[in-house]
Amino acid sequence: MPTEPIPDLDQKVKILNEYLRNDGTEKILDPVLLQDIINTRFHNGKIDPTTITPRIRAFMNALLASHLIPPVFSPEHQSEYISLLQKDLYFEQQTIDTPEEFDRIYAAYKASNSILFRGQSEAKWRLYNKLQRFWIGQRLFENADNYQTLLEKLVDNGKRLHVDQIHELLDENNIDINNDIAVLGYLQHHGCPTPLMDWTFRFGNALYFALDGMAPNSGTKEIEDYLSVYYLEEEHFESGGERTSINAILPEANEKELHKIIEIITDDPAKQDEMKEYFKGREILDRKLFNGSGLISHMLEMKRMINIPLTYFSEKDADSGIIFSLNNSENILHQEGVFTWTSDPSKPIEMVGEEEFHKANPGSHQNEYRFCNCFNINKNLRDHILSELEKDGITKDYIYPNAARETWDVFEESKRV
Repeated sequence: MPTEPIPDLDQKVKILNEYLRNDGTEKILDPVLLQDIINTRFHNGKIDPTTITPRIRAFMNALLASHLIPPVFSPEHQSEYISLLQKDLYFEQQTIDTPEEFDRIYAAYKASNSILFRGQSEAKWRLYNKLQRFWIGQRLFENADNYQTLLEKLVDNGKRLHVDQIHELLDENNIDINNDIAVLGYLQHHGCPTPLMDWTFRFGNALYFALDGMAPNSGTKEIEDYLSVYYLEEEHFESGGERTSINAILPEANEKELHKIIEIITDDPAKQDEMKEYFKGREILDRKLFNGSGLISHMLEMKRMINIPLTYFSEKDADSGIIFSLNNSENILHQEGVFTWTSDPSKPIEMVGEEEFHKANPGSHQNEYRFCNCFNINKNLRDHILSELEKDGITKDYIYPNAARETWDVFEESKRV
């Protein structure tokens, strides 16, 4: 009688093999299961299904199930992806294993200027910002002030300890720095942990960041063979960005300002109504004068930002008149940097994004959500990638023109109770 086929057998065997090679045999307390695994046989590199007992089948099903649910979340511990299969829950992925595969994607994306990229040297890492990693890793939640207070201290100490350096580049461009995000942006690019996460419009820059500090896989987990570059079209983030949010309040502000002017001109109600109708929809506020007016600083104060779960900052559309003063560091300029913001002290951005997606789409299924796309690139391609980047002038000196400036002192000062 033929053996009934086992669904997803190759995937299950792969996961079982990886589990066993990572001290799994020491975790299995059932001696019968261990013996059944020992008794399995292979033919031409494939497991013989007839040697898979019901006990092994049940165990493989349980292992597979653990890869089909998100990593366990705790506000006190950083979690990681245990496999590329688990990572599929949050990202549309593509694996790159050969120079030819890399060359194709590099040629396709290196000239793009409308896609946000982020490189990380380990594919298994979740997308925590730097401050989250220290908030959890140093257990600041146990002995520091609350998270909002820590953010406010970072801004205040950043202004006090590094105001001259922050002004240096901005003054050349006559840009006001008086907003909290501009200060955090400067600190972020000079070593201080902040709630901002770096992205870039250049694929090559993201690749450089992914390779910087990368370690080869010294273990046996497949996911550790890869670094990652995450990417998404800017338009998918733009609708939730702070420039869009500020633009949304401007028609109301414009209308209020118009009414004030009309009431000064005449106190005749009929003439007021006539003038309001005539000027309805016309721009009274000059957006080019927003910079320095206090509007941006008011909107971006930490006491307001702490209530925004997820948003995005860029100077790409600075001609709109809404300027966040992010270009206050040569590092930011060379890296073509943009920032995402999350206000939660411990949830990775893909998890925050999922929560916001389901709030906006009640009744939606988990399979309908993916935070962004992701290239998982084999670490063995390191030398090949560096060679391609060097041809395009993407080197350490280009990426870090002001590497000597450090703002770690701001973090040390701010975390003190």
